[in-house]
Amino acid sequence: MGFQIGKFTIPYYGLCIGTGVLVAALVGCILVRRFHKKYDDFIALAACAALGGLLGAKLLYLVVSWKDIDFSRLTDRAYLSIWLSGGFVFYGGLIGGLIGVFFCWKIFHIQVLEYASIGIPCIPIVHAFGRMGCSAVGCCYGRPYTGMGAITYTESLIAPNHIALFPVQMTEAMCNLVIAVILIVYICRKQRKTRNSLLLYLMLYAPVRFVLEYFRYDDAERGIIHGFSTSQWISMFVFGTALLCYIIRKRKKSTKNL
Repeated sequence: MGFQIGKFTIPYYGLCIGTGVLVAALVGCILVRRFHKKYDDFIALAACAALGGLLGAKLLYLVVSWKDIDFSRLTDRAYLSIWLSGGFVFYGGLIGGLIGVFFCWKIFHIQVLEYASIGIPCIPIVHAFGRMGCSAVGCCYGRPYTGMGAITYTESLIAPNHIALFPVQMTEAMCNLVIAVILIVYICRKQRKTRNSLLLYLMLYAPVRFVLEYFRYDDAERGIIHGFSTSQWISMFVFGTALLCYIIRKRKKSTKNL
C-alpha cells in the first residue's frame, strides 16, 4: 500500500521507516554535538546498525513464518518479492543491529561504548515510526475492538477489512516515543555515566511488548509456542537478562565502595 507520484509508488511502510531514520539521525546528531563526539564515527555505527537491523528483522520474520512459505515457489520472482518486501520482526532487528555494531567495532575500531548511549534512544524512535507504517498498511494488527481509537481497514492486503480493530500498532508507537524521551532525559542528566542506558531501554520495552502481544490478532504470523508468541518469549528472556546484568553491576559497584 502506498501513494503514486507519477509512475512511482511510494509505500507507506517504507516512507514511515525512512522518516524514522531521518528523525533518529537528527536526534543522534544533536546528542553527538552535546557530548562532543565525532559525527563520522556515529554515522558509521548507525549505518552498520541499520543494515544489521534490517537483515535481522527480515530473517527472524522468515523463521517464524516458515510454515507459510511455499518453498517450491521461491523461484517465482513475484512470490519471492512478496516475502522479501514485507514482514519484519523487531527483536530480530535489535539482535541484527547489535551484530552490525559489533562488526563496525571490529572493522573500524570505533569505541562503541562511547556512542552507545547516544544511539540507544534512536532505536525506539525508528521503531515508533515503523509501527506507524504497520498501522498504515495493516500488518501487526490488533484484536476486534469497538472502543476509542479503533481502526477499520477497507483496502488492506494483510489485516481483515471492515472490522473494527484495536490500534495496537499506534499504541506501541506512542510507547516507543515515551521510552525514547525517558532515555534522552536519562542520558542528558547522567552526562557520561550512561552505561545503564541499554539495560534501561530493554527493561522498559520488554514489558511493553509482552503486554501488547495480547492485543494482537495476527497469531499465525507471530508464531505461538506453549501459549506465548515468539516475541513474548524473547521479551521474558530480554527482561530477565537485563535485570540480572543490572543487579550484578550494582553489586560490583557496592563492593568497590566498601
